[in-house]
Amino acid sequence: MGAAFVENLAHSRKEATRKQRIEAEQRRRDELRDGYARLKDVLPVSNQKSSKVSLLERATNHIVNLEKSTQEMQARLLSLEQEVQRLRAINEKISLGVNNTPSPGQSTHMHGMDSRPLSPPPESGMPIHSLAHVKGQEPPREDSRSPVSDDGCY
Repeated sequence: MGAAFVENLAHSRKEATRKQRIEAEQRRRDELRDGYARLKDVLPVSNQKSSKVSLLERATNHIVNLEKSTQEMQARLLSLEQEVQRLRAINEKISLGVNNTPSPGQSTHMHGMDSRPLSPPPESGMPIHSLAHVKGQEPPREDSRSPVSDDGCY
């Protein structure tokens, strides 16, 4: 009677351990399946085959593209921040009434400012703005008289 009891007890322990391992493996598989589903949900939609391997490859490619895009945006942000600093320095000099403030296109080697013009130059091939280029208007002639009288009134 004692040997059968011990044998039955050992068998039930083995069975309980086996069930625990099976349940743990099922939980692990469920977590993997849920992880793949969450990954698939956050990736851009694709018509590619959706095996687990291809899903991981798509995720890797997407992460690499995001990192590249982030680096490009950070470089652009740095460039724009530098441009803001340059323009603020120019604005400060203008607002302080510094007489040596450069006009667009003039060199600015003095006072530590960079030598770029205040505004970008016109694109090549673009006409220079003057009355001759305004549609429907003729440029003023040198012999034309101003409509202003001697007393400054029209």
